[in-house]
Amino acid sequence: MTKRRSTTPEWTDRDSALWHTCEIAVDLAHGTVPAPRLQVVSIFPPMLASDEQYWAAGPYVLHEERARGDGSYVRDSGFFFATGRGGLTATAAVAALRARGNSNRRKQAQMDAIPRWTPIDAGTLYLSRYGFHLHSSGGVWPWDWPSVTAAQMVGPAAVHIFGASTRGPVSWIVQSDWAELLFVAWAIARHPRHPQLLTGGWLPPGWLARCAGHVHPTRLTTPALQL
Repeated sequence: MTKRRSTTPEWTDRDSALWHTCEIAVDLAHGTVPAPRLQVVSIFPPMLASDEQYWAAGPYVLHEERARGDGSYVRDSGFFFATGRGGLTATAAVAALRARGNSNRRKQAQMDAIPRWTPIDAGTLYLSRYGFHLHSSGGVWPWDWPSVTAAQMVGPAAVHIFGASTRGPVSWIVQSDWAELLFVAWAIARHPRHPQLLTGGWLPPGWLARCAGHVHPTRLTTPALQL
């Protein structure tokens, strides 16, 4: 008799991150400050409060909208003229190649002038009740929740944030398994009427149903939090 293969998808680290996020979200929605569920250590001391304890930490990639160029390019305007038999043909061929090269450089310059989301940093993201820290080879950058002026989930594990930094306004996409926790903790603390919080659009579709089939289902029954 053959053993029936399980149809339940394998539980991943990403699932664990979402599970912890949902549990923390339930506590926050009930007005309870969640106790740390994970053992998180860092090489830097608390920066946002003396009693700061981290809920979670994990890798992140930071994206910023940037253009590769300003639309300018170097135009080849050199002179070439061939004499002798076949000279006119050679001259025409070189001119055609030069024109094609200039056209290609112009098109590439135009494409490079279009802003695109570009990875600019990577490291470890730390989250607590007070905000988050970005720790990379460039240093440690603490962000409290009031410094985040707007945020929205733009895809699974990707949160777009607008913030007021010491260098001026920033617009970033933080890509991390803990992006949903960053969003929901900020939204509950700063903007409980956020549409994604009210409609449940912050959690990947179908994930709660997937979670219910495992040993430790989350207390969250709907991604639309009632605050």
